[in-house]
Amino acid sequence: MTNAVSIEPSWGEPIDATVVSVIIRDFIHLTERLSSSSLTNLMSDYYEKVCFQVAQQNGVLTSISNHSMVVTFTEVKGEDAHARRAMRCALGIAMIAYQTRFWIRQAFPEQGLDKFGVGIGIHTGELILAEFGLPPQVQMVANGHAVSIASLLAVKSKELDWNVVCSERSLEAAGQGVQTRRRALIGAEWLKHPVGVAEVVVVRDGEEAAMETAAGRMMDTTLAFDKGTRSGRYPAFHPTAHAAADGGCAIDFPVIPGYRCLRPVGQGGMSRVFLVERQRDGAHLALKFADGSVSEDSEVLYRFVEEYGLLEQVHHPNVLQIYDQGVTDDVLFIVMEYLSGGTLKHLIGNKGMEPERAWSVLCEMVHALVEVHRMGIIHRDIKPENIMLRHDGTAVLGDFGVARRVYKARQSDQMEYIVGTPYFMSPEQALGEDEDERTDIYSMGAVFFNMLTGEKPYQGETLEEIVQQHLHAPVPKLPARYRHLQFFLDRMMSKDKEDRYSAADLLDLLGEMTVLA
Repeated sequence: MTNAVSIEPSWGEPIDATVVSVIIRDFIHLTERLSSSSLTNLMSDYYEKVCFQVAQQNGVLTSISNHSMVVTFTEVKGEDAHARRAMRCALGIAMIAYQTRFWIRQAFPEQGLDKFGVGIGIHTGELILAEFGLPPQVQMVANGHAVSIASLLAVKSKELDWNVVCSERSLEAAGQGVQTRRRALIGAEWLKHPVGVAEVVVVRDGEEAAMETAAGRMMDTTLAFDKGTRSGRYPAFHPTAHAAADGGCAIDFPVIPGYRCLRPVGQGGMSRVFLVERQRDGAHLALKFADGSVSEDSEVLYRFVEEYGLLEQVHHPNVLQIYDQGVTDDVLFIVMEYLSGGTLKHLIGNKGMEPERAWSVLCEMVHALVEVHRMGIIHRDIKPENIMLRHDGTAVLGDFGVARRVYKARQSDQMEYIVGTPYFMSPEQALGEDEDERTDIYSMGAVFFNMLTGEKPYQGETLEEIVQQHLHAPVPKLPARYRHLQFFLDRMMSKDKEDRYSAADLLDLLGEMTVLA
């Protein structure tokens, strides 16, 4: 990061600045449904994250109440234009609102709360900064027409059904690379002329955005993977859906303040992962980022934020640890521990693993699932690629990014869409039926078979063949030398989830067995 130096304004003199006004929609509904302590905890967490985002973009908090805030951005030497930093901050706050919405849904499932949302208005113009109060309780306050317009745009965001409402003047001041979706005119009795506004969804490099638009690329595209291995939503029987990626496209690492990119280490259906060095202490971490907008219909954003929200709740030695999250010009990112041991898939290879090692990994994953399920979370995508290894060989469960919504796998006797990885999906996932914790147990059983034999539990030339075996074929048989483990597999991979172990029951049973053979 460049060394930023704020330009001190002369108090009482007009300056050019960009104002971000944020309001929490339907805040009174929260106050009516939540206790004072619950509301305090909720808002403390929300404002703590928002203030961190403001500080990242060198903004100044100039007004705050229980349901609104105003942030002012002025010129800073060595940094981007104040309008551009204001838009980054606004997008970050919108993402935090998604996180808060998810947290509320998990913490208060029975309260009947409306979806948590914010309205954000952005306007650039003249204002006056002043300080009120006596040290150490000094509050900086922004006054002027720009503050009034930004506040108006925040209020109008609900009527427009936009998250971020930005004036045309701010768009012009921000420079190239601001992606918008819809435009409108907003008026008020006290305005001489209506204000032209746009819905901002992404702030990114203008040349890159233009190239992607020209190439017809969609922001929410799913990357192509080897046949039968990809997670996510995709046409079940379209053969081109399983074409291997050519891997020849070099991706530039986004500029993330405080982190230095070392090399790419992986990619997924909605994200890419890089090995990075944290500059303050030299620690090697993994940085996962996703392209996506903060518009209400962005499934990519919701899945990405949901993954962060899920992992943030779980603290267990066999579950991936999260350290940071944020927003830059064109990406949302999560910083997490770097697992140098690679994935279980590489350890399994084509021949499988030593039975003692496979047993050890199974025990570690069941320990992880006990904690994950205790938190009310279903992973939904247990597979060797999502089980990673630390340098000491410890197995770690990661990648909680599969969408929670499951698409019906059968419509008019034809499969349409499936969420999951076909080789390891459960029958209920294939049918689009209700899932619970035992869905993960089925997939873990399939992984256990893979660890012992080096083979997938079911094989097929097409996705349909594989899925049909998950639905109707007998549980696969282990080689004779592992016959004593067949009863484990039969229960874990039972077609009827009612006959499967829970993670807690399975853990108790594994603990009783002191020898593998």
